[in-house]
Amino acid sequence: MDKTQRFFVDCVKAGITENPITEVPEDVDFKKLFDLCGSHSVGVIVFYAINGIKEFLPQGFCDALKRSVEHHVMRDIQLGADSETVINAFENGGVKFMPLKGFHLKRLYPKPEMRYTSDCDILIDVKQIKTVRKTVKDLGLSVQKYDEHHDVVYFDATKSIFELHKMLFVGDLGNYFGVGFEKAKLKEGYKHYYELSPEDFYMTMLAHSAYHFAEGGGVGIRHLTDIYVFRKRYELDEEYLRTEFEKCGLREFQIRFEQLERYFFEEEKADDFTLRLADYVLSSTVLANEEKKSASDIAANDTKGKTLFRVIFPTVANMKFLYPVLKKAIVLLPIFYVVRWCRVIFRTPDRLSKIKKIRSVGSEEFKEVKNIRTGLGINDLK
Repeated sequence: MDKTQRFFVDCVKAGITENPITEVPEDVDFKKLFDLCGSHSVGVIVFYAINGIKEFLPQGFCDALKRSVEHHVMRDIQLGADSETVINAFENGGVKFMPLKGFHLKRLYPKPEMRYTSDCDILIDVKQIKTVRKTVKDLGLSVQKYDEHHDVVYFDATKSIFELHKMLFVGDLGNYFGVGFEKAKLKEGYKHYYELSPEDFYMTMLAHSAYHFAEGGGVGIRHLTDIYVFRKRYELDEEYLRTEFEKCGLREFQIRFEQLERYFFEEEKADDFTLRLADYVLSSTVLANEEKKSASDIAANDTKGKTLFRVIFPTVANMKFLYPVLKKAIVLLPIFYVVRWCRVIFRTPDRLSKIKKIRSVGSEEFKEVKNIRTGLGINDLK
């Protein structure tokens, strides 16, 4: 961690613990600091942390950060209002639903706008998909896309986006979590609004981080601030968590990520792996990193050759996800491989850059990502 990254972490810690920064170390690169605020989606947290010492900071940095914060706060306020509109429509329309991660977590931060998001994720019952789609259409939402995993809809006027998930996770994690309603209970005072216990919600939090880490090559510091604020609010059943994290294969990930959170925000000493993980997270973004993702893909498949093969020939499970008709007619698989290649070449040629990125990954970068994934216990997570 260099001086700018260290100051960045100190600012994030100051914001979520409500202990404002009182001094600025020398040699801070404020352009890099601003970029870190944006790539990790914690600009509002840092803004509140340094608000009392703005006179000691570069005017250009303060003005740019303020403009960014004002934009995100206004968008977050609008998304909050639109989310209440959708939730009330689901409740009144008899739609079984469960708001997910960000909707709840923002209420745990000292100021809700510290946990601003670009969209609202809601789990819905796929058995009610026709009712769901009619409800959002009646509200005036437009469709961005429908797929096997979720419907993505948005308000034209406000650009508030809603991801209506048909399951919490796909792949390995889907085997443990199921659709997502299995452990949920009705929220008190509601007939159709479901929620998880604090323990099960916490499990979905860390599983979400593990999924993005495995799929995207890394996650940003906000995944750690979520752990901090959640654990400060709830006293969790640690034995239950230990048992269930072992069942779903994420026990090592839980241990390592909680250690990193305590190193960042609770002054716990770090071992060598935690220090390496800290550097890795700080060089990532909130959900993914394109360069790291390519190295992560290779780590998951062991070699570049196997990875390139999977890019060209996705697994049968992935093809069924992309083309649901294959679930009933798997004999059409060769035809749909050709369909996919034509789509990539003629409609989304930018995806060909993924092959170039995989080919360009160096051996040292591959080893770093492989060691991080192995240390977190997620190298086999798919």
